Amino acid sequence: MARAKKYDVAIIGLGSAGLTAASTAAKLGLRVLAVERGRAGGDCLWGGCVPSKTLLASARVAAIARDAARFGVTTGEVEVDPQAVWSRIHEVQEQIAMTDDNIEHYIEMGVDVREGPARLVGARAIEVGGQRFPTRKIIIATGSRPALPAIEGIESVDPLTTDTLWDLPEPPAELTILGAGPSGVELAQGLQRIGAKVTLIHRRDRILPRHDPALALMLMERLAEDGVRLVSNAEIEEVQQVESGSTMLTGLVAGEELSFETDRLLVCCGRQPNFESLDIEGVGIDHGDRGILTDSRSRTSAKSVYAVGDVAGRGNTHTAGFDGAMAVRDIAFPGAGKRAAGVPDVVFSDPELATAGLTFAEALERYPRSRVERIERDLAASDRSRTDGDPPGKIVLVSAGGRLVGTQLLAPGAGEAVGGFEAEVIARTKITKLSGRIEAYPTRAFEFQRAAGDRALERAARIRSWLPRIPSR
Repeated sequence: MARAKKYDVAIIGLGSAGLTAASTAAKLGLRVLAVERGRAGGDCLWGGCVPSKTLLASARVAAIARDAARFGVTTGEVEVDPQAVWSRIHEVQEQIAMTDDNIEHYIEMGVDVREGPARLVGARAIEVGGQRFPTRKIIIATGSRPALPAIEGIESVDPLTTDTLWDLPEPPAELTILGAGPSGVELAQGLQRIGAKVTLIHRRDRILPRHDPALALMLMERLAEDGVRLVSNAEIEEVQQVESGSTMLTGLVAGEELSFETDRLLVCCGRQPNFESLDIEGVGIDHGDRGILTDSRSRTSAKSVYAVGDVAGRGNTHTAGFDGAMAVRDIAFPGAGKRAAGVPDVVFSDPELATAGLTFAEALERYPRSRVERIERDLAASDRSRTDGDPPGKIVLVSAGGRLVGTQLLAPGAGEAVGGFEAEVIARTKITKLSGRIEAYPTRAFEFQRAAGDRALERAARIRSWLPRIPSR
């Protein structure tokens, strides 16, 4: 009997992390086995980034057209064809599936691709379809799935999630979104702008609880202007199907009883990692509530097994891809692969809310209060905001001991602008040095320089006040 081929690395899951790991490994000349039990591309392509951002692109165009008269442009009555918007979303998904995420492309690179569920057989082998494949290293990149909240009756009403929303033949005309994190906010604004009637329910007094409160409240006002019905401080206790076919939600809002019907319910209450079928416990791999536990090199407690992306609690697509590539680098050059740190985060609403590094609240948890400073600059004073007619926005710089540890920006294109300051956050650049950075005018990034410059001048003025008066000549 011929001995089974031994691989250098077996990759389980071909989402953003797995696909990047597979291509990196193939380019480095490693013998690669890749396994996928569903569609290649993962959550990003089929349930997350790609469909939601395509929706938001149409929604943004609709909003600009409705507001065109403010810019001296007459368009007539604006009509949105929701079915055409939905069709375009599916077309973009298929374009990516047939190009960047096409399995044939990886096979041509030399990757051995297998279909079906996989499980670990020890720390140096996996099993697919009853066949055992020995390998030196294993990368788990199985992603995550939507989590349902602990609400009575939630499963019986078969709510929509980000995994199932895009499979509808057309967008819903009316729906309630449960959860006001990034996904809930983006979908609420996008669907409302293309004609849906949207209610957004959240448990706190504001949306986006992990983001800067002042910026989140400004964005909350923008959603209200778009027509999104916002229900804050809500505790949904029960969900049930009624005779009309709609869904009834009951609970409390700020202590008062709440009860109303909705055509469709969309749950955006976070995600949970996919690892139950892998038999990681049998290999002695540790995990927690957010996923498989890893070290700075993405290694699990079984050092020949790596975990990257959502399954390791690392939720951003760009983080997943980077970590996947670095895991392969660590396999090829042990000790050389460090997972991503200080990654930018963007809510792709209009305006966008982008974060690099720590928020002010996070900095207070990490550093003494006396060393933490919050520097704000209202973008009403930005020439670019004036020329473009931007909605209200703001920049926040967070410093500790005079060094930049975080920054947030609420503005159109914030994701593009804040990324340029990620290196400054990682380097803990002095605020005074940041003020000397030259940005193009007029850009929104120019306002970072101005915010830092204002603080540097305040510091210089204080220092000068301590110096002896220089006699005039």
